Amino acid sequence: MIMRKRRILTSLLAATTLMAAPLAQVSRAAENVTIIFGPINRSIEVADLDYLAKTGEARGFLATALQLAKQDPKSLQNILNQKLDLPLVEASQLLYSSIGEALLKKAATVVAPRTCNCEGLQAMRAGILLALSRNNGQITPVTLLQNYPTDIRVNVEPLLALVQEVGDIQQLVKLFSPGSAK
Repeated sequence: MIMRKRRILTSLLAATTLMAAPLAQVSRAAENVTIIFGPINRSIEVADLDYLAKTGEARGFLATALQLAKQDPKSLQNILNQKLDLPLVEASQLLYSSIGEALLKKAATVVAPRTCNCEGLQAMRAGILLALSRNNGQITPVTLLQNYPTDIRVNVEPLLALVQEVGDIQQLVKLFSPGSAK
C-alpha cells in the first residue's frame, strides 16, 4: 500500500515536471562550469561544451585547456555525447528513493552550485529530471549541464574517486531499474 502511494506520488511529481517544463524554459540554467582542482579553478562556458559535442571542435578556454592537457577534442566529444536512456517516471522514482538520495549525495560532492558552499543534491535532481523531460527520456552530460538550474562547480579530486568507485554508470542505473530483479 505504501509502495503504491509512493509510485502514485512519484508519477504525479513526474507529470508535474513535464507540465512545468515549458514554463521552466525561461528559467535560468547553467552558463558556466567551474572546474576546481586543488587551489586552481577555471570556468568553461556550457555553450563551448555544447559546441564541442556537436562539432568535435573546441573553442575558447576549452580549446586551450585541451591543448595544454594534450587531449583530443574528439574523445571529449564522445564523452559529452554519451546517452543514457531512462524513462522520466522511473528516473524520478529512483532519484526520490533512498538509493537515489545516496547516489545524488555522492554526485553532489563532485557537482554543486558554484555560488554557494552547499551540496547540489536538489539542483542535481532537478537538472536530471528536466533534462530527461525535455529530451524524451534521454540524458547526456551536455543536456544535464543545459538543464542544471545554476552555474556549476566540478570538484575534480572527488570526481576521479567517484569514477573509480562507480565504474560504469549505465550498469548502476540498470541494476536499480524496475524489472532488473530477474
